[in-house]
Amino acid sequence: EKNYQLLSQLNAPDYLLLFIPIEPAFSTAMREDSRLFLDALDRNVVLVTASTLLATMRTVSYIWKQEKQKRSVLEIARQSGLLYDRFVNFVEDLKTVGQKLDGAQLAYQGAMQKLAQGKRYGDTLIGRAEKIRKLGAKSAKLLPRELVDSAGEDEEAESGTGELLTDQSGE
Repeated sequence: EKNYQLLSQLNAPDYLLLFIPIEPAFSTAMREDSRLFLDALDRNVVLVTASTLLATMRTVSYIWKQEKQKRSVLEIARQSGLLYDRFVNFVEDLKTVGQKLDGAQLAYQGAMQKLAQGKRYGDTLIGRAEKIRKLGAKSAKLLPRELVDSAGEDEEAESGTGELLTDQSGE
C-alpha cells in the first residue's frame, strides 16, 4: 500500500514494477492464488520475473518514447502557432509599409506635377525658373535636364513662344 507510482517527484508511468527474482517462487504463488497477478494490476503494480523483465522494460521504453513524442508534437504545435502569429504580424507590417510607400509615391507625383505641369509655358515652377535663368540670373547649377525636358519648357523657351508673366496694366 505504498503507492510509489503516485509520488509526484517520480517521473514514472502509472504502474509500479515489482521484480520477483525467483521465478519458481512466483509460479508457486500463482498456483496458490490465481488472482495474484490481477490483484496486483488492480493496485497498479506489474509483477515481473526474469523471463518477462526484458519484454517489460522494452514496453516501458516504448511507452516513454511515445510520451516524449507526444510532448514534442504538442511543443511543435505551440511553437508553430507562435511562428504563425509572428508571420501574420510581419505581413501586416509589410502591408503598412506598402501603404506608406504608395502614399509617398502619390505625394512625390503630386509634387512633380506642381513642378512640371501647367496650362501654358511659364505656368510651371520649372518654366519660370528656366525663364529667369535664361534672362541672365546668375546660378552655379542647372536644373536636371530630364526635369526640364519633362516639363516641355526648354522647347518653348528656345522657340521664343513663351513670355514672362508681366503686369499688363501698364503701370
